Amino acid sequence: MYGKKKEEMMVYVILGFLEAGKTSLIKDLLTDELFDTGVRTLILACEEGEEEYEPEFLEKAGAACEYIEDADSLCGKVVEKLLRKHRPDRIVVEYNGMWPTRQIPVFYDDLEDIFFDRDVIFQIIDVANDETFALYMKNMPSMMVEHFRMSEMIIVNRCTLQTNRNSVRGSVKAVNPRAQIIYESEDEAFYEQEEEMPFDVNADVIQVSNDDFGLWYVDMIDHEAVYDGKTMKLTGMIQKPPRLEDGFVVFGRYAMTCCADDVQYLGFLCKGDDWSGYGNKEYVTITARLEFKYRKEYGEEGPVFYAEKIEKAKKPEEELVYFN
Repeated sequence: MYGKKKEEMMVYVILGFLEAGKTSLIKDLLTDELFDTGVRTLILACEEGEEEYEPEFLEKAGAACEYIEDADSLCGKVVEKLLRKHRPDRIVVEYNGMWPTRQIPVFYDDLEDIFFDRDVIFQIIDVANDETFALYMKNMPSMMVEHFRMSEMIIVNRCTLQTNRNSVRGSVKAVNPRAQIIYESEDEAFYEQEEEMPFDVNADVIQVSNDDFGLWYVDMIDHEAVYDGKTMKLTGMIQKPPRLEDGFVVFGRYAMTCCADDVQYLGFLCKGDDWSGYGNKEYVTITARLEFKYRKEYGEEGPVFYAEKIEKAKKPEEELVYFN
């Protein structure tokens, strides 16, 4: 047992590549009155960036910093010695963005063994620099996606009026629909910008083109209330899995989330009067009311289409859906 007796041990893991702004974020958090100041914090820094943790800052923040040289050293055996040395109430890990994220669940298990009489609560935050976001998504998509999948929150800093929020949001939500995205900018005008969709969400029938399917999918996940109860017209592939309730098919599109090896089917339940004239994996255009309901197939509340009109459709020129 280390530090004060508490029911929980909070552990914050900050992901991101070099110069993304991880150190700055940690410094801001530790000096923010809303971040439960006054408790002892151990920073485990897994890389050395341009910004450092100065002794004066650490003393003021009630923190200690230890450097972890390699991924194998972020383990229970090494960290337990540091915990005995500093007796923290909270741990903040500045994770090396080039290390595989599979080490994080292992580290969590190690901490659960060490803090056997406390609940270990992880919060994983990814920090991205908008200046390099598109470049990294192009050259290191799998590593970026690893960070998105792991994180509960993605902070995109250094945004400008030219930041393509739809592209950023699509890249993240394609692999982690529940992640919260926070944008930070020094330009106040950035926050006054309104995101516009290429289709009219206020129309009697919202018509989504083949090219905009991915953008609609992401926006629908983020803004359920905008689409709930609305009538939509869009084209997709139907699938007829066995044991599905009568009248239902799965309607959707195949999507590439980061690379050619990472393709998944984005499917939604769709109810129609008669699907007998349409084959499995055939493309159709539906005009349908969209409602968000609990379904056992989802295991939670999710989007369900109720088709008012079904028409055969040609296969889209580009079968794969993209999000950015």
